[in-house]
Amino acid sequence: MKKVFLSAALALAVAGSWAFYPKPEGPTGYMMVISSVAAGSIFSGISATITTVAPDGTEKKIPVEFKRASAKKAAESLEDVQVAALAKVNEYARTGWRLVNSTPSALTAQGNTIVYQNVYLLEKQ
Repeated sequence: MKKVFLSAALALAVAGSWAFYPKPEGPTGYMMVISSVAAGSIFSGISATITTVAPDGTEKKIPVEFKRASAKKAAESLEDVQVAALAKVNEYARTGWRLVNSTPSALTAQGNTIVYQNVYLLEKQ
């Protein structure tokens, strides 16, 4: 009886210590969520995208519809792009990423194209 009890206690101790065994960490590093609206010449139109850059450098671009029928529609579309970017940041926050930094909205000229951009930097918790 003593041997059965001793064996069961030893097995329980081994199983309990397994919980403290170091586990491999998940992906770490930084991720970027970039919302950008690019307005080119009259002929090239306006494009809006949400780009995510993963810690390994892979990019994923998600197009966002941009209506430019009037100034009011364009302003609403610009707001829609920002809402889509925030939704993407919140989606990553639910999976363990946290917002570390964000850049203020910036307008830059790149040749004949004007780009409105926000960048959100996320870190894995």
